[in-house]
Amino acid sequence: MKVEIVHKVTSDGIQLAGAYIKADKGLPKEAISAVIFLHGDGGNFYSPLYLSLGEALAKNGITFLSANRRGHDIISHGARGGLPRGYAFESVSEAPIDYEAWISLLKDRGHHSVAIGGHSGGAVRAIYSQAVGDFPEGKAVVAVSPGEYNHNLLRELHRDDFTFAFEHAMSEVSSGRPDTLLKPGVPWGSTWTAKAFIDCFNPDNRYQVSVHAKTIDVPVLFTFGELETELGGDQELPACGLAMRTIEKGNFDSLKKLSLKVVKGANHSYSGREKELARATLEFVKAVH
Repeated sequence: MKVEIVHKVTSDGIQLAGAYIKADKGLPKEAISAVIFLHGDGGNFYSPLYLSLGEALAKNGITFLSANRRGHDIISHGARGGLPRGYAFESVSEAPIDYEAWISLLKDRGHHSVAIGGHSGGAVRAIYSQAVGDFPEGKAVVAVSPGEYNHNLLRELHRDDFTFAFEHAMSEVSSGRPDTLLKPGVPWGSTWTAKAFIDCFNPDNRYQVSVHAKTIDVPVLFTFGELETELGGDQELPACGLAMRTIEKGNFDSLKKLSLKVVKGANHSYSGREKELARATLEFVKAVH
């Protein structure tokens, strides 16, 4: 596996890094030649899961770019001389800027037909970015284990815990403390600023995956792990199960471009099921023309 560490500065001055895994052989010109894949919330481009996925695709003719988004790690550097960044401060609305930067890098290397992808929160950003950005180079979307950002449904899932967290975040913002760091434990364990938490899970459902997916004009693959979506299971991630069930029931039958795959025995990290994830991704991307 040939891995090149690459860097790109976004149009608003954020320095991003990634791993460019070049394909061993080329595909026909009309095929997708590369995948841009953004990590999950608080993660980074060098996760073993993403590198193993990249290796599998590269061996089969598809270049893979495992890329940082501005929300890499919980807290990180922002633009030179600017405020801190990282997942705690990130807004999904900024994701199209990150994808634009990485698409530019791939175009400079001869890739003009790409798939936009990501894992977990990166998958949410892939769906949102292609929906609102409508990148002409984006010929498909690979969404691995996104959560469903629906305020009322998350409130039903997590009840008082979510209600308290959201109201506390609202109180901090209204008191002039939008950058207060919160660790509410729901909808999953992470850290947000009060402002970011309200933005992410806003009652207007501005980032709802199942809604944005319907507006995308290119093929979309949703992949979930069986264990992360198992109701009451010890590895359940409720937001992901909510996304899968919403998509299953969401009247997507008329959208033949949308595919749903559940990987048996897989948790949110696809531990021990990396090959199955790679196989599903490869079959989907290669079928797009």
